[in-house]
Amino acid sequence: MTDNHARSDRTTPEPQGPAEVTRRKVVGFGAAAVVGAAAAGALDWAGAPAASAATPAGTAAPAAAPPVVALGLSDPTGLYPVAGDDARADAALLVVFNPTTALSGSVAWSVSARGGDPINSGTMAFTAAAGAQSTTTIALGSFASDYYAVTATVTGDDGAKLLGQTLGFGVIRPTVAERRPGSVFGLGIRPESSPVITKQIAQRMGVKWTRGIASITPDIVAPAPGVFWQQAAIDKARAEVAEWNSYGIETLGGINYNMSWNVAPGPDGKPMLLYQNRPKDMVAHADMVYQSIAPMQDLVQNWELWNEPWVHGWTWKTGDGQDYRDMTKLIWDRVKPQFPHVNLIGGGSVSYNRDIVYAEGSKDTGYIDGSVNHAYGYPDPTQYAMTKTQVKMDRLWSRTKGRGGQWQTELGTAVSTSFTHVPAAQAPYGVARTVAPTYLLHMLAGAEEDSPIRIFWFSLSYDKGYSGQEFNIYDITTKTPQPAVVAYAAMTSLLEDARLECEIYPDAKSTWGFLFRGTDGKGRAAVYSDQLFDGTEEHQSAGYTGTLTLDGARGVRVYDYLGRRLADGSASQLTLTVNPWEVLYFDSDLTPEALKTLLTRRARFDYGTPLKVSLLSFLKPLDATSTIDVRVENVSPQNVDAQVRITPPSGWRLAPGVSPVVGIKPGEVRTLSFPVKAFQASDQNRYTIGYDVTLPQRPDLHQTGSQDVQVAYLPFRQITVGGSPSQWNDVIPVTMTNTAAAGDTKTYSFQAAWDDSFLYVRALVGDDVQLSHVPFADNEYLFPFQADSIQLAFDAVADNPEDLLAGDAHYAKALRSISHLYVATLASGGVSELHRQLAPGTNYQTYYPKNAVLPTPLGPMDAGPDSGTEGRVLVARDDVGKQTRYEIALAWSQLPELAAAVRNAAPVTVTPATFAVQVTDAGTGGHGATYWTATAEPPTSGCYNFAPFWGTGAQFSGGVVDTRWGIGR
Repeated sequence: MTDNHARSDRTTPEPQGPAEVTRRKVVGFGAAAVVGAAAAGALDWAGAPAASAATPAGTAAPAAAPPVVALGLSDPTGLYPVAGDDARADAALLVVFNPTTALSGSVAWSVSARGGDPINSGTMAFTAAAGAQSTTTIALGSFASDYYAVTATVTGDDGAKLLGQTLGFGVIRPTVAERRPGSVFGLGIRPESSPVITKQIAQRMGVKWTRGIASITPDIVAPAPGVFWQQAAIDKARAEVAEWNSYGIETLGGINYNMSWNVAPGPDGKPMLLYQNRPKDMVAHADMVYQSIAPMQDLVQNWELWNEPWVHGWTWKTGDGQDYRDMTKLIWDRVKPQFPHVNLIGGGSVSYNRDIVYAEGSKDTGYIDGSVNHAYGYPDPTQYAMTKTQVKMDRLWSRTKGRGGQWQTELGTAVSTSFTHVPAAQAPYGVARTVAPTYLLHMLAGAEEDSPIRIFWFSLSYDKGYSGQEFNIYDITTKTPQPAVVAYAAMTSLLEDARLECEIYPDAKSTWGFLFRGTDGKGRAAVYSDQLFDGTEEHQSAGYTGTLTLDGARGVRVYDYLGRRLADGSASQLTLTVNPWEVLYFDSDLTPEALKTLLTRRARFDYGTPLKVSLLSFLKPLDATSTIDVRVENVSPQNVDAQVRITPPSGWRLAPGVSPVVGIKPGEVRTLSFPVKAFQASDQNRYTIGYDVTLPQRPDLHQTGSQDVQVAYLPFRQITVGGSPSQWNDVIPVTMTNTAAAGDTKTYSFQAAWDDSFLYVRALVGDDVQLSHVPFADNEYLFPFQADSIQLAFDAVADNPEDLLAGDAHYAKALRSISHLYVATLASGGVSELHRQLAPGTNYQTYYPKNAVLPTPLGPMDAGPDSGTEGRVLVARDDVGKQTRYEIALAWSQLPELAAAVRNAAPVTVTPATFAVQVTDAGTGGHGATYWTATAEPPTSGCYNFAPFWGTGAQFSGGVVDTRWGIGR
């Protein structure tokens, strides 16, 4: 991530998912940590002021200003650890006065838990003498583990309101205080913040890793060519690391970015800031890295090499991918002979692993021990998919087979960017709910692949602002914690001294369960239900809600996501409420195997939506043989019997009867067909079909819904790209709509057909402002999918050898990928371009100049408006009508697997195909991305699908491509 000024330098817009923390929004906050660390390089850690309860939030007023009143808590961290389940903590509110004239009045206060009704309240009178600081202490009560807020209003005797403020505090379960080098639990701790109290906070939260060492920056280590830091500076850095260790926290070293005298000039030849460009002298840079590591290697064994080196992006304005590969090899050759135990963690952001560090066939690949990812955003299952891919890549292509493990050095959600569609008071709890699921999904990938992983939530500052502070989990105004702090502490308290064994529900898309073995040999677990996309991923009502009932639960203690105890282990039967992303923790006296049995064979999940129901596209024009096809998937963790009733469109008639679904297993998918006896065709090609699912064992449950179904059909037609529009007249169009944040709606229309030479697509995209890149030949680093464009995605290969996750037990649940992807765009000057983004032989890479040419080349295809061996493309803009027309012909050589199926089909038959279109309306005020996958059915999370690949198999970015079409013969 980057500072605000660096973000403003980005001129290439990226499509946004609705209400999601997008890469454009968070494209460099980690850089701010590094810049802040550089500014803090001269900080005297040993001389930092101690935290004091007598100096809470508030500032001294000028003499003529009203009297100063400030609020604080009896513990300045706002965190009150308790020794066990039955222990309670006493908390007090401090009201600090520093008036210029005598002051008296009253303080009205109340305490609530989780934004609920007050549980304690009162009023206390005060008197404050003039010219002296005084403190009034108000006992708030004794509290069990949970998150609380105290609201106080200070009023003078004259009725004037002097101050009104709400402070948060947490009563937290005991966490592990000692060092745990194998721990996964890191935190992005800001160097701007008060160092001593920040370390106290981190220790109480159970944090075991911090990123970066403030006393080590390139300019400190190498202030001039051939000049390196001396013993006093080295001692300061070693003391800083030792101090972190004294709080039980390990340090990940970071080499970010350049020495000020070694920054390559920008594309225009002008000087650039430290992070804005590659090193001018790579050998000098490698020497600086060596000099950083050499005196620290006994204390710090893991070193991150540059934060997000996005070639021709915000940190690396010139050069190419080979430069980064050359840099890592120079560092490797400099460091490894003398310090083979040191792990060099490269890539900056894992999106560059396949494209840069591991670019197939390129020079000097894989000179790293581990890799970094920045998985911002909701805990969608795609986070698990991408982390698992990261592990696979490191294992395959790192020189040490990924010995250093995976480092997720920036991730998280934020109130202002992730939870904008919920009431303001609920948004901080939304962030808190995402903490544990985010960690657990990453932990699972590492555990299943037996690879170490460390995860750093972004971020914590006690009392200072910074670039990216919307992600702060402390309120710097009140110096008190947000709910996410308590959620983090609950997670580390229950999971630190435990080893993740397996996922309990690998087939159930509704539910994630993580089984742990504690150091005492006893079983622990974390379980949560998943969220669903309803235009955002914010609303819990759209997720899987219900109850979990356990039989034989004696000896099992249960805690919720904020550490509140829900069960003490005395009851034999438990019924627990299940809400999306709200983790339930199970701490038991059972063996892990017995706990797993309890949570599977002796558990009953009663969700309001136990099945995923998708009404499938019609594969051909409606006729007397048409059927309404319903795909039913059991997303719950146990077998389900059900009956499905269909309500056809008005004027339609179906064969009578109900389709039963008997004994459908978790993860099992069945397609039910309802014969159509009579129908009425719609000029809009939209047919609203309802469904009602009942379960015999739950007579009170009706899972109901409706969906607009369209005919998705490719007829055989002779089409000329750029020819008369009339040649498309009898090809049935499909449509998808997008409603922008401003409320305006756009409808996009596209048609598809085929002949013996090509598969054709024609799309009409309403767009008020056309955003185009320069032609690819003028700048090869501008991705076509970041401009106005359409993407054509196909899943046409049953077993793609380049799909590193194929065959995994979770493949159907969260790991599925496409096989082919093409992007069409209109470059400036009216240049139509068609790009190959993915196909067998591309190794799931993205085109980068200077990388080796792949067996199936990436980038621009041999396709023009009227010629080309690989296809045809014509993109035409109508500025008056505010519409862009895309006409594309893909040669069947580009889809050989699908071509074979079509050519082998019998006459007068329909060949099914898995195909989807995405429309990108880029730029400020644009509608972002619109997905046929989300229009045709509720989306499902997966792995690599639409571009940009990393993390875009998520529900908000279209999910997996499983939407069906029919190709008529």
